[in-house]
Amino acid sequence: MSKRIWQHPEIPAEETTVSWRSVGQLEGSNEFRQWLDREFPASAAAMKDEADAETSRRSFLKLMGASSALAGLSMVACRRAEKYTVPYTQAPEWVIPGKALYYASAMPRATGATPVVVTTFEGRPTKVAPNTLHPDSDGTDAFVQASVLDMYSPSRSQKVLHHGKVASRAELEKALAEAAASGKLGFVFGADESPTRTRLSKELAAKYAGAKFYSYEALAPAATAVRTVADFAKADRIIAFDCDFASLDLQGPVTPFFDRRKPEGKGYKGKRDVNAMNRLYAVESIFSLTGGMADHRLRVEPSKVFAVAAAVARKLNVSHPLVASAPAVSDEKTQAWVDAAAEDLLASKGKSLALAGSRTAPALKAVVQAINETLAAIGSTLHVLQSDNAGFGTLADLKADLDSAAVEYVFLLTPANPAFDAPADLDFVTSLHKAKASFHLGLRTDATAHAATWHIPAAHYLESWSDARSAKGLHTLIQPMILPLYDECVSELELLSALLEGKLTTGEESSAFAAVRKTFGGDNAAWKKALREGFVTSATSAKGTLAEVKADAVSYQQASVESLDVIFATDGSIFDGRWIDNAWLQESPDPISKLTWDNAALVAPKTAKALGIYDQVIALEDPRAASPVDGEAGNRRAPIIKVSLAGKEIEIPVLIAFGLAENTIVLPVGYGQGYDAEDELNRGPLNATHVGLVGVNRGVNVFPLRTAATSYLAQGAKVALTDKRYSVALTQEHHAMYGRALAREISTLKGDKGSFDKQYDGVAKQGNDSHAPENISLYKQEGSSTWDPDKNGNAKPNLSDELHQWAMNIDLSSCMGCNACLVACQAENNIPVVGKEQVAKGRAMHWIRMDRYFAQNPSTPIAQRWCHSLWLVCSAKALLAKPFAQSMQRFTPKTVSTRWPTTDALELAIARTTAPTRLVVSTISTTTSAIRWWLTTFTKDLLVSNKWARLRTFSATRTSRCVCAV
Repeated sequence: MSKRIWQHPEIPAEETTVSWRSVGQLEGSNEFRQWLDREFPASAAAMKDEADAETSRRSFLKLMGASSALAGLSMVACRRAEKYTVPYTQAPEWVIPGKALYYASAMPRATGATPVVVTTFEGRPTKVAPNTLHPDSDGTDAFVQASVLDMYSPSRSQKVLHHGKVASRAELEKALAEAAASGKLGFVFGADESPTRTRLSKELAAKYAGAKFYSYEALAPAATAVRTVADFAKADRIIAFDCDFASLDLQGPVTPFFDRRKPEGKGYKGKRDVNAMNRLYAVESIFSLTGGMADHRLRVEPSKVFAVAAAVARKLNVSHPLVASAPAVSDEKTQAWVDAAAEDLLASKGKSLALAGSRTAPALKAVVQAINETLAAIGSTLHVLQSDNAGFGTLADLKADLDSAAVEYVFLLTPANPAFDAPADLDFVTSLHKAKASFHLGLRTDATAHAATWHIPAAHYLESWSDARSAKGLHTLIQPMILPLYDECVSELELLSALLEGKLTTGEESSAFAAVRKTFGGDNAAWKKALREGFVTSATSAKGTLAEVKADAVSYQQASVESLDVIFATDGSIFDGRWIDNAWLQESPDPISKLTWDNAALVAPKTAKALGIYDQVIALEDPRAASPVDGEAGNRRAPIIKVSLAGKEIEIPVLIAFGLAENTIVLPVGYGQGYDAEDELNRGPLNATHVGLVGVNRGVNVFPLRTAATSYLAQGAKVALTDKRYSVALTQEHHAMYGRALAREISTLKGDKGSFDKQYDGVAKQGNDSHAPENISLYKQEGSSTWDPDKNGNAKPNLSDELHQWAMNIDLSSCMGCNACLVACQAENNIPVVGKEQVAKGRAMHWIRMDRYFAQNPSTPIAQRWCHSLWLVCSAKALLAKPFAQSMQRFTPKTVSTRWPTTDALELAIARTTAPTRLVVSTISTTTSAIRWWLTTFTKDLLVSNKWARLRTFSATRTSRCVCAV
């Protein structure tokens, strides 16, 4: 059977944008051409030999342990409360086997708790979704969607450990009593806020005069008396300085930001109005998801971001000592960009907003705060709230107190891993060993668990009572779905209560419930209402006063190929390393580089050429070469470089990345936590017990290069190419568009490409839209009394039922390619992971794929697949469920997508009363009988015209991607 190739009209002469998705496509390498010529790689459909099959089976069993437990295949440890259990001869009426129950809860996070609704089956949580009733509901991201898998992880801590060996609960309680007798206690919390934890901390401080409190997370700023929250709903103009506020550096709920990106307004319900849209200026060195959404993006070296911010401040007539002392911008194009941005911000005074990355230098934050004061943003587009963590010390303060014996017993309750991710120059572990005893509470037996005297297995947030503050400070409740899977698990509040009450009470009689209930107060009716809704309407953080940021003048050296700027970047898959054992996140391709299962140093193409690396990453081959240099079917290997910085060295694979600043190297953090004897580079055995089966042998640890003074940016790095290479699994070139038009770019600028409305209406003349069949209704507008009558024999208002909904729209003007829907689909359907080797061979199982295409101006993420109601997970509200059978993608302000028909697809022309539309659907690994089942199941109410319906024979192993139709 031949593959159908769609011949689209030529790109209009006035369209000058050139787009690509990888270095291979840009250079036209043999490897890319071979991927392009076939839908599937050579070995994606079959195992090479029996040894390959056996290896794949072993890897599958190893990686799928948590997913199997989640599915109930190995839930022998899953337990429910037994003390008050009623025999199922009198089963509670709301528990029906196979029928889901939903409960409100929240996932605590440093940037504010994410309110969720948890799906449970017979008490077992299986899926989380946003709690749309919550005032701060902001969708979910990939981390939240994947969090349920951590509860079932086989690598999860199950036993109390003393010096790394299993100990009893009685021995732990004796050690807690000894600590309480001392009174010199130190508590290290995460950066999240919890009203109950705050209350218990005050009680502990009152009971133990020597108690001290600290806050630490590797990628969160130090605790302060107040915190700021951006109000994107009121911001017409936004400028971000190295701030990925839409993804990895949240500054407040971002859904309002994306609502303002739509010409028709929130929900697409208004009249098209370009002037109502917001405008984003981004100054950055890394190519971030926020930068990809920017209307105007300025790419500069990280050491120059401060100078650009100061230049903007000067243009706004900001009076601040740091502005006066900052170096001037020498580049004319950069200065012109600054002038235009400052003028636009000033024109929207009172409705403008400036943001700095949370980990950037204090000097930059001070200048940005001064800009906000000049723009009258504070109190308008930027709110100041009092923090529950006010007065908490830093990890450096704890080190000093341990060294001076001011703290003798330390409780490490942070979700971070300070023995692994603390600044290298802090030498935290040495000071930790000076304590008489240290207690680590965590889900994993990581480096800190082994460094501490005692390790206590932590209860997952889906197993414990607690509370938290949302992004805007709303008191949000966390309630357990199930008893902890393991008897010895303890929650943070239970441990704190034990030090107050002298008894560690967990499980059914958890002291955490009483603690949260006491914080709430109120009567039972109000309590039940709060539990049902998940939040306390009347309890919010008080307003605070923004203090002046104390910062010294900074002076950066000029970056060059011989002295590179280094950015220690938050990883898009495992964050700071805390989710290294989460297989769903490991297999999710990085949103920008599309790398899975590893980290790699990223450099810009021009910098790579200057370093002599470019032709090692992507060889410029002779078109007649027998085989591509990197090979395919799992043989792609990246060169390894040696990065030297401040007397320390690491070796790490290197990849070329677009959109990065020149003379800059990006090092994602969190990997390299442990290696065993099977490590590809023979780095093990080394700390293999610090990480689980999923995370072992993954990536390179870059934290040894990171110091307290260079937590985000370091200067003076040198790079040398080694003779080593390392296997990498990238997904960006695994699939092709087969000549289909990618996207059409339109402009809102007057006089640029004609009127916006004319461009908007003309996009249908390009791509597949130009030859798509006319939408013709095949049904009576009121429905069909013959094919789908109601109980009285009359026609229904909709085609099938009152909520005939099994489709998804993607607005690519809002979609930023964050992977939330990819992981949500994996969680919803428990899609198996296949591991690094199989991903490299093109065998990834994801039902949703995010491709990223680069161009001279925009960078566009493209999603391929359709699913049901996934719009709920998306903070960008790019996914819109529609009450009729369709799947579409849409560009609004800047670009408009094509409709991509898949090969071997079933095409139907369908119609609805007010919105006739065309459906293009494909299936995975389907057969002709499966297509017939699909027809009888989902289209039994549709009359299919022979003119529009084409049904082809599918082979049993054939895979087709989903089509997105506008």
